[in-house]
Amino acid sequence: MKIVSLQSVGLGDIEPGIDGRVFAKPVYYEVGEMVAKFGYRMTGNEPKVTEIGFGDMYHGMELPKQEGTYFVYTSDGHIRVLPADKYIAEWGE
Repeated sequence: MKIVSLQSVGLGDIEPGIDGRVFAKPVYYEVGEMVAKFGYRMTGNEPKVTEIGFGDMYHGMELPKQEGTYFVYTSDGHIRVLPADKYIAEWGE
């Protein structure tokens, strides 16, 4: 089993609603999907999530140990370090 997606809890991108009110939209990361982020033009060339794992799993692999975090790897070579207490993980095959 491995982590296939993460969804934020209590965090999110701020977006205006139709009625003019502002609301927080949860941040969602899914393996194989594009990283949707406020400010991206969504041209189809956005980076994709390639892998999600716990931060402490990568200790000794040229990365520092990061307890209580998730690492989100993307196709553009970036690693996003997210707090584990602010995200819900979905597990799958």
